Amino acid sequence: MKLPKLTDRFPLEIGTSAPLLIRQESVHLGLGGEELKLLFASDLHLGGRRSLRAIEQLVAAVTETKPNLVLLGGDLVDFRWGIPLLESCVLQLVAQAPVWAISGNHDVWVGMTAMRRAVETGGGFWLEENSVKLSTIRIDGFVDHDPTSRALRILCAHNPAVFSFAVAAGYSLVLAGHLHGCQWVFWERLNRLYPGAWFYRWNGLRFELNNATLIVSRGMGDTLPVRWNCPREVILCNIF
Repeated sequence: MKLPKLTDRFPLEIGTSAPLLIRQESVHLGLGGEELKLLFASDLHLGGRRSLRAIEQLVAAVTETKPNLVLLGGDLVDFRWGIPLLESCVLQLVAQAPVWAISGNHDVWVGMTAMRRAVETGGGFWLEENSVKLSTIRIDGFVDHDPTSRALRILCAHNPAVFSFAVAAGYSLVLAGHLHGCQWVFWERLNRLYPGAWFYRWNGLRFELNNATLIVSRGMGDTLPVRWNCPREVILCNIF
């Protein structure tokens, strides 16, 4: 299944009927000629009838972009019957690239032990309270206040509200989701999405603070599957 190039699209989206957007972001961290491609997929909200289509779209995005690593950024499952779907999703993804996952608030409600088991049984890795090292970069699933670390550090988070704490801890890049762009977007200004940005500081696409970058995903699924001018997406982050 090849994902179409998205230029113009109808602003109303219901369920998973619309194509999944592959949003391209680039971040300069000074890798000295190397390049790292991360595919960040947050807020899958698996469990409903639309879940199989969402999984198909995500696998197609990974197949098309060929990332070095797939990061699943929380809110992966809405209901316990979505746990086998998560395992199946990870199983398909690891055939393309290594998969690391963290939890979100919905996952806590469903049950963390079952969530972690599904990811690991599918062949993925649980990043929460752990780290993965790629070349000179370390990717954490938690904010580590380690003043001795010389690695370039990336934080895989669920809630973008952690950004200020991550900057204080020395992270160069934070990837987060959670807000879904608030799903109904009527205008955009300086990368912030309104009217949601009136209520949530980090309701936007990209932010910079003290030489650190926050990239926020609008997510690829919803509990309430209705959106306006806020496409479901995954983020292909090119780091160089």
